[in-house]
Parts: sequence; structure tokens; C-alpha cells
Amino acid sequence: MKKVIIGLAFGLVIAVALLVIAFNSNKSNETNSPVDYLASLPVKLPEGWRMDTSQKVVYNFINAKGENGGSVSTSPYEDSYEFGKPNHSSIIEDEYITVPLGKCRLITLDSDNGTAASGITGTHNEYYAVLPLAGKITYTFNFTKNDKELQTKEQFIEILKSLSLK
Repeated sequence: MKKVIIGLAFGLVIAVALLVIAFNSNKSNETNSPVDYLASLPVKLPEGWRMDTSQKVVYNFINAKGENGGSVSTSPYEDSYEFGKPNHSSIIEDEYITVPLGKCRLITLDSDNGTAASGITGTHNEYYAVLPLAGKITYTFNFTKNDKELQTKEQFIEILKSLSLK
């Protein structure tokens, strides 16, 4: 049931990303689309993880067990990007860090392990990063190991610090 709920949440993120890209592609004359920016971003994942690039607008991070442990997506750049917090979660930390590509907003969520109707109890930390490239694109990352370990957050920060454009 937990995997179904997580799958539905990722499906919703993908649908919203597709709508944003479709809407903005009609009014943009730039040669680089959000899809181009996503394809040009090498991401160094933890050992044993891989990136599923089968979708054009969202690349999923697949852990060593074959489970989805996060993603990266793009959207057109906006001066005032609003982070849309997922349902069944609350922000426990909202900070800014500097990575090679610029100033990055790092958000830590306390997320439910399942909905009330699922009967699954407890929470885990989920990490989001919003990384705008002024006037070009906004990258949105999420990462989780379904735990509350500080090491998971540190690992996500290392991924963000390893980013560069091709």
C-alpha cells in the first residue's frame, strides 16, 4: 500500500510538470527547453543507485532495491518559485545552501509513511531542493530513504554539491 501511495504522489508530480512544460512551451522562444536542461545535468547518485531517464520531464532515482528514492525535474524559471508541499507532510526545516550551480533552497519535510486510511503509521524525512538558474530554468529534486537519519540529508547535500552542467 505504501508503494502505491508513493507511486501516486510521483505520478501527480509528473502530471503537473507536464502541464507546466506544455503551457510554457507555447510562450517560450528559447532554444533550450526544460527537457534539454534535464538531459544536460549529470547527477552522481549513491553507490548501487541508478537514474531512470525513461521519462522526458522527470528522472527518477532508483535505489539498490529497485525502489524509487527520489527524482529531479525541471520547470521554466520564475523569479518567485513557490514550493508545493506534498500532502501528509510538514516542513521541519527550510534553509539555503550554496552548491556549484548557485544558491539552493533545501527543504526538510516530516512525511507520513501512509495516509490515515491506509493504516500505515509513523513518519520519515523527505528532502527537497529547489535550484534556480536565473533566467533559464528551475531544477527541483527530492530524495528519501524513508528514515530520519542525518546521514541521508548529508548524502543528499553531497549529490547537490556534485552537480554541474555538461
